[in-house]
Amino acid sequence: MSDATGDLPLDPAAEDLEWYRVCSVGEIEDEEPFFDTVGGRSLMAVRQGARIAVFDDRCPHLGASMVGATVEDGQVECPLHGACFDASSGSVLDGPTTQDLVCHPMRVSDSAQVEVGLSRPDRTP
Repeated sequence: MSDATGDLPLDPAAEDLEWYRVCSVGEIEDEEPFFDTVGGRSLMAVRQGARIAVFDDRCPHLGASMVGATVEDGQVECPLHGACFDASSGSVLDGPTTQDLVCHPMRVSDSAQVEVGLSRPDRTP
């Protein structure tokens, strides 16, 4: 397995994660956020070409859902107040927040399934 770019090894800390299927690669439209609840977490997956990133479905500004977000030119824009984030890392680029989107480790399985790594309940600090 590899990360979404297919050329980087998985982080060694991945052993401490529980891996969940989010969707198949084909279910995520390019520049159209995909939303689902996985492992008890509401998530947003974003695809730009071959790159996929998985974030919490929550804008750090006021905690609003990102449903209705737009993805364009490498940026995700919150539908509530227009905060902009990097579509690969979740780093804040502009807007009323100074906090990044929570970005989760992810991988693509050999069968083209997008999987997200979430902290195991027994290992949460």
